[in-house]
Amino acid sequence: MIYSPYQVGGSLASNAPTYVERDADTHLYEAIKAGELCYVLNSRQMGKSSLLVRTRHRLECEGFRCTCIDLSRIGSNDITPPQWYKGIVSELWMGFNLPGKVNLKQWWQDRRDLSYIQRLSWFISEIAIAHFPEQKLAIFFDEIDSTIALNFKVDDFFALIRSFYNQRSQHPEYKRITFALFGVGTPSALIQDKQRTPFNIGRAIDLHGFTFDEAQPLLPGLEPRGNAPALLRAILDWTGGQPFLTQKLCHLVREEDGVAFSEVNGDDRPGRTIAPGREAEYVERIVRSHIIDRWQTNDDPEHLKTIRDRLLRDECQTGKILSLYQQILDGDVVPVNDSWEQVELRLSGLVENHRGQLVVKNPIYRHVFNGDWVRSQLDRLRPYAVELHGWLASNCEDTSHLLRGRALQESLAWASTKALGELDYRFLGASQALAKQEVERDLVAEKQARQLDVEKAQFALESAREAHQILERARAIARYETQNWRLGKGWMTSVAGGVASVLLLLRSLGVFQGMELATFDRFVQARPAQPVDPRIAIVTVNEADLQKIGQFPIPDDVLARTLKIINRAEPRAIGLDLYRDLPVEPGYRELLDVFENSPHVYGIDKVVGGKVAPPPALAAKGQVGFADQVLDADGTVRRALLSIRPRDGQLKLNLGLHLALHYLKEEGIVPYAVANRPDRMQIGKSLLLPFDRNGGGYVNADSGGYQILLNFRGTEEQFQLISISDILSERVPPEALRDRVILIGMTAESVNDLFQTPYTRKFVGQPNLMAGVTLHANIVSQVLTAALEGDALLYVWSDPVEWIWTLLWAWIGAALSWQVRSPRWRLSVVAIATSFPIAIAYVSFLFGWWIPVVPPLFALVGAAIGLPAIASRELEKMQLHETVKLILTMIPVKPAAGQIALEYLKQAENRENQVEIERFVRNLSDNPAVSKLFD
Repeated sequence: MIYSPYQVGGSLASNAPTYVERDADTHLYEAIKAGELCYVLNSRQMGKSSLLVRTRHRLECEGFRCTCIDLSRIGSNDITPPQWYKGIVSELWMGFNLPGKVNLKQWWQDRRDLSYIQRLSWFISEIAIAHFPEQKLAIFFDEIDSTIALNFKVDDFFALIRSFYNQRSQHPEYKRITFALFGVGTPSALIQDKQRTPFNIGRAIDLHGFTFDEAQPLLPGLEPRGNAPALLRAILDWTGGQPFLTQKLCHLVREEDGVAFSEVNGDDRPGRTIAPGREAEYVERIVRSHIIDRWQTNDDPEHLKTIRDRLLRDECQTGKILSLYQQILDGDVVPVNDSWEQVELRLSGLVENHRGQLVVKNPIYRHVFNGDWVRSQLDRLRPYAVELHGWLASNCEDTSHLLRGRALQESLAWASTKALGELDYRFLGASQALAKQEVERDLVAEKQARQLDVEKAQFALESAREAHQILERARAIARYETQNWRLGKGWMTSVAGGVASVLLLLRSLGVFQGMELATFDRFVQARPAQPVDPRIAIVTVNEADLQKIGQFPIPDDVLARTLKIINRAEPRAIGLDLYRDLPVEPGYRELLDVFENSPHVYGIDKVVGGKVAPPPALAAKGQVGFADQVLDADGTVRRALLSIRPRDGQLKLNLGLHLALHYLKEEGIVPYAVANRPDRMQIGKSLLLPFDRNGGGYVNADSGGYQILLNFRGTEEQFQLISISDILSERVPPEALRDRVILIGMTAESVNDLFQTPYTRKFVGQPNLMAGVTLHANIVSQVLTAALEGDALLYVWSDPVEWIWTLLWAWIGAALSWQVRSPRWRLSVVAIATSFPIAIAYVSFLFGWWIPVVPPLFALVGAAIGLPAIASRELEKMQLHETVKLILTMIPVKPAAGQIALEYLKQAENRENQVEIERFVRNLSDNPAVSKLFD
């Protein structure tokens, strides 16, 4: 046996002579040196572990302190969170050679009051970073995809990695540590929370197959066989540069001696070198005999079986994945997207992204996992494989192969739990369509049989036969003469007016209010996100802060210290969204001193319903705003109550309005009432209009006090959030607070100061409630933007304009229905037209106008349906009149048959038409023959 330098399977040593360096080596090495978070996520046996070993060695040669944690060694089945996190800490302890320096058992026990993620965080910051003060640290996590199989969420683990990078601006020592993640998977599969994921701040390192230029280190081992470059090119043609297959095939070419070609005569006798020009033929023979043929036996170490097992691991998904792969094999163009079936197929390693479309990675895979293999696997899954192949063989024309009866029902039940390919759904759909056709055919045959029996009985008498002929001919002529008739254009306005009147009446009764408010919420959610308001900062008190403070309500000394620290940064105004009607010792005197020396601090009280008194010190200075919010019938806040005059007659202002006016006062802006219109207030560049109780989507809403529609700036994401813990520890730079409106309030769920807003209800995901302090921030932001920029208010139309708007769409619906006579085209046109009032309303909303959507939509559809219904009724009446006229002309010629025909006509119509026939006949009673009918 010839010595082989190639390694088949496993990680190559850092000094392995056949290690192939790719662009990924340079990118990963330079990124980690630069302190970037890196992740290498690819299919198995693409050289990830060898890249890790090589990069770690290079970094250690440059003074880095490195360690690698194989997460699969810690385990994933039946492991608990304490075991998993302690396993990571233990690996770090061993990897950084800390036994003898740190008593891990004692260290872990001393911090038993901390969560597991906190212990991991503290170990890295307290132990690892502290023990190596002069070195850069690199932590490699291998087999990161093993976290997917854990029976608990590890989002906190990934969020911790992100936090180390986020804290670099405040803790420079964190710049000395960086992380690299290796495994099989996608970022979305590892962590679902987009706000906490580290993958949107990290750097993805792509792994590609070896190119010929990159694979030069493989040439020396092939030189004993002859023309090494030609052999290497032939090998890469088969493997596509796949690292495992390339190493394996190089090894086979070097080791295999029994079928080598003689350099002298070029025949098939044994020899040590390969004849020039026959390298590709020789490599193909090796590939077919040692890899492709009997591949399940020759696959050692396992590679092809690994791909197979990933493709077939979930029977419910296999059909969809294999059907997609079959399309690629057939040469169909499959553009790359992020669908789950494409992701699974790419992670198997079987296909790759080539210029935006999926292709099979190499010829070996194409030969092993060929069309016959795919069909056999699909047939193994399908309970209807024989029938499907028969149907396909007939070019989808022979319906005898389609499923029927119980077989169809069982197949549909089986398919309901599977993700299948297009071919399966076509076959099942065709089977369902055939079953429906057969049922309809049986019903038609049964109906025709009944009609035939009736006709036989009716045609027993000759006079009855003639009566039917007269009636049918009269009807046919009537239809022919009226086929081009249509309603006059005046009907469009009449129908539009009638439909609009009904809808406006329903709107005035509040029928559409719920739908209009829901549309308002969707518009708020759909509009583009606004930037963070630089004039406002929110100091939050969340659950973690309460745990640190250790008392609720927050003690006065903590609140006093918070206000003092904020005051040093010289903010413009401070809103304290915390009820403070009673002392909360310790520190009450200290808090009173802060209140008495802070003319820009405003407290809150509650003035509606159950009242809560304000802080006495602030109330004496008039620095109190109420915290009450206006709730709609569904419990949602969509309006802002800016001011109210309780029974004591004293005008009270909302906390948000107080803060905004204090801010604007320093800008030289003071609100004033408009002349002759005391209900309107001019503030800076905007005119505040009071809420109209019937405006927008509201009907008879409570408009007490001075309300405006709340034009939300957004959720917490649109405001700068600062933890009270950061304030107390003085980790917040003064620039973050200076010259701003500061709001201090509770965001902890346990306090329950949460409200429903238009952002609460979503089509998917859990509902999100908004903290009261965030609501106040939105009010402040709206007033400031309105005063300084003039574009933050929401306006509504007056009632007459809304009436015209509804009438317009009713007329459009009637006009479209009148113009398009084909029912199918009429349905399509009206369906398209419904998007216009929605689009107009949404664009108007973006420009600050809330206009009705539901009444115009119903008006459009109602008029489009109503006009054809009226036209059909009028046409029916006209055809009925013409039919009666024609029958009456036959009575003098054939009296008996004519009278029977008229009776048949009456019997065939409903009671209303019967009365119409009698009325019409009486109006024609001038005809003597007709008069005798009613004598």
